[in-house]
Amino acid sequence: MIRALILAAGVLLVGCGGAVPDSPWVELSAPASGARVLDFVRVEDGVLAVGSIPTAHGRGPAAWHSGDGRRWRAVSVHPSSPYAFAAQLISAGRGDRIVALGQAFGGAHSNPRMTVWSGDADTLVEHPQVVEMFGGPKAIAVSGAAALGGTSLLVGGWDGPGGRYGAAVWTSADGAVWQRRADDPALTSAPGEQTGAADVTTGPSGFVLVGQTLTQGRSRPLQWISGDGVSWRRIELKGDDAVASRVGCDSSGCLVLGQTLGASPRTLCWTHADAAPVDGPAASVVDISQILRQGGEALAVTRLDGTAHLASLTANCTDWQDIPLPVRSADARIVALPDGLLVATTDDDGSRLWLRSETG
Repeated sequence: MIRALILAAGVLLVGCGGAVPDSPWVELSAPASGARVLDFVRVEDGVLAVGSIPTAHGRGPAAWHSGDGRRWRAVSVHPSSPYAFAAQLISAGRGDRIVALGQAFGGAHSNPRMTVWSGDADTLVEHPQVVEMFGGPKAIAVSGAAALGGTSLLVGGWDGPGGRYGAAVWTSADGAVWQRRADDPALTSAPGEQTGAADVTTGPSGFVLVGQTLTQGRSRPLQWISGDGVSWRRIELKGDDAVASRVGCDSSGCLVLGQTLGASPRTLCWTHADAAPVDGPAASVVDISQILRQGGEALAVTRLDGTAHLASLTANCTDWQDIPLPVRSADARIVALPDGLLVATTDDDGSRLWLRSETG
């Protein structure tokens, strides 16, 4: 389906002023004026978009549901804690319930302040937490959300046992009461190293987490697998002076995207733990935004020198083909719908939505 969506059509090159008339991309109405879409989650009857809307004091949390990407309705969001009213919903996952991670900046040092939300495609409710659950003097970061069955999971970093910063997870059975798990030997930093978690999703084996370990100034990519979010198995991926940044899975397996570090970074792709990484695009500055896998194909969203790029590739990490987006933007998110590919291109002032149908 991905190749049919992406390779079927003619001229795609566009400037900042909008799509050219014969572009296969069709611009759709934004979910709300000034909406910023930061993540998509597939739900049974369509797709959930999470992000933020402008408020009198900056941005506020928002989410929307659509059956087809064309018509959106606002999901009711209910913040309670002070930072929740200024949060953007940056990541979400769906199991028996939807879990979302909110982020606001504030306090004396303008550090990121985490909020957690759960619910369904009609309502998301914030569940206030004690400061020390996600913040306080031992906090490093909370960066992503996922859900599998009745378990909601957040990933990030924590000042773990022995005062060594390392990867950590938080789990919840109801989306409201959370337990931090920062002492699993597979996640935490051993003496002389520092682990870090970058992204989480779900796949055939359960939760899949990717990141890196830093030892003696050199970074090596890591993957962790867990069936329940509690016990983790650590897998070291091949590659030196590199990080694993994003993971995307379907029922047949997972693809991991990352990058090399140093003066000339390039994108890397791993098909499985024993495989050598396959090189992808290079740039002066490389950031990985998303990998979407479907069967034998995949789509990757990268940020090369500060600009979003979309590429198609095969499930063995080869045959990278650049797919120019309908407009130049700082970042993008994608989700596959039954009749096309939905894309949110995002800049500081908000997001624009685009659909590319299977017929082009």
